[in-house]
Amino acid sequence: MKRVILCANMTKDVHYNKDVHYIGVDGGALVLLEKNIPMDYAIGDFDSISSEQFAQLKEATTLIQLESEKDDSDSEHALKFALEHYDEVALTGVIGGRMDHFIAIYNLMAYQKLNFAIFDSQNYIYPLEVGEYRMDKRTTYLSFFACEDSEVTLQGVKYPLVHRKLSSKDVYTVSNEIIEPYAVLEVHSGRVIVIESDDANT
Repeated sequence: MKRVILCANMTKDVHYNKDVHYIGVDGGALVLLEKNIPMDYAIGDFDSISSEQFAQLKEATTLIQLESEKDDSDSEHALKFALEHYDEVALTGVIGGRMDHFIAIYNLMAYQKLNFAIFDSQNYIYPLEVGEYRMDKRTTYLSFFACEDSEVTLQGVKYPLVHRKLSSKDVYTVSNEIIEPYAVLEVHSGRVIVIESDDANT
């Protein structure tokens, strides 16, 4: 399986893994360059970096330079490119910056049904479709939200659910906690976004 991590502008905690490919998204490519992490591509309009930094990127990797004025963001373009060329896609460096950019990325996952994960040091966000999933306890909190009318069963948690119907308006499925060695989530119908999260400095 060909896995890739896309590193956007706010990337901080990324470490090299020889089994993973990397793509720098706009300023995130500079983070990879500074950490000496090899990248397959650098994708972006690069309108906020210096000519010297641009030259360094051009020497280090394959550049895909986008127009500054376009209908999609650098991250959206990079995500769609990655989903065409890799089997498993994760994106970091988009939490904690501009909220409009984050909401746009979240909407790609939730409503355009692109299959990728978003993560930083406190959060891991990903979509799940119909199926049964074992969920190991990796963080303090386990939340999920329906992208559409859905029905779920959740066991092994503080607040279990049995064939609970959810709509995209429901928010009571926030801040659950795994209390058994692992939880089991069954999505009977629909599609949900899972958020595994910790408080700051946990």
